[in-house]
Amino acid sequence: MLRTRLLSAAVFIPIAIGLMWVGGALYTAALMVALAVCGWEFSRLPLRAELRLNAVLTISGILALMSVQAFQLHKLLMPTLSLILFSNLLMMVGRYGAEEYAALRFGLNVAAALYIGGLGMHLLALRQLEHGNYWLILTVVSTGMGDVGAYIIGSWRGKHKLAPKLSPNKTWEGYFGGVLFAALTGVLLALFFAPVVRPREGALIGVLVGALSPLGDLAMSAFKRSAAVKDFGSIVPGHGGALDRFDTLLVGGTLGYYCIAWFMLGTF
Repeated sequence: MLRTRLLSAAVFIPIAIGLMWVGGALYTAALMVALAVCGWEFSRLPLRAELRLNAVLTISGILALMSVQAFQLHKLLMPTLSLILFSNLLMMVGRYGAEEYAALRFGLNVAAALYIGGLGMHLLALRQLEHGNYWLILTVVSTGMGDVGAYIIGSWRGKHKLAPKLSPNKTWEGYFGGVLFAALTGVLLALFFAPVVRPREGALIGVLVGALSPLGDLAMSAFKRSAAVKDFGSIVPGHGGALDRFDTLLVGGTLGYYCIAWFMLGTF
């Protein structure tokens, strides 16, 4: 299992970093495809019949929000949100007679599109900042290394459960190890990206994403436990599905974007 995870990482990590560095249409297209897969995986969860999502509505909502950010059509954000709501309302009304829980599915479909697409927009917004390649890689790699640190320290020294009902294997020792790994990664990348990024900025980003991005993992764990599955899919050998990789990145990317835009670049 570990060998498979390492081999997958050896293949996907250089590709991901290369796409983030190059940016442009290639990065945008790859990210939109990845998040569309996340939406498909989420909609395919084997939940109770009344909780299953409509894959078409979920994915179209995600891609619509991502397109707004990709093409800088911010004046169309409110119409896009309205379209997502109206299309789901139409589905709910049309299916209400045939599906007793159509109203509940409406809420889940909207929430899935807004969660994956709305937070995913920030992974594009980060790349669109001045020196966005530096800021994006700093945020994403620090978030990823937070996951690595949590796994290593948790496996080695973990004793105190962090959230036993949501994710029994996660521990407080692993959590703080993840924060430490993310902070150190942020500092090291800042040294590499100097003078664009200063070490204290790298440390701040690292601590922020290391401390709060696990929220995304725990949130998605709640859905997986409800569906009685370990992973959202198997598209990444040894790592599960696309959403298993993006659960922390969606939260970390959003936090990183606002921290960088507000406090470091003053552009927000």
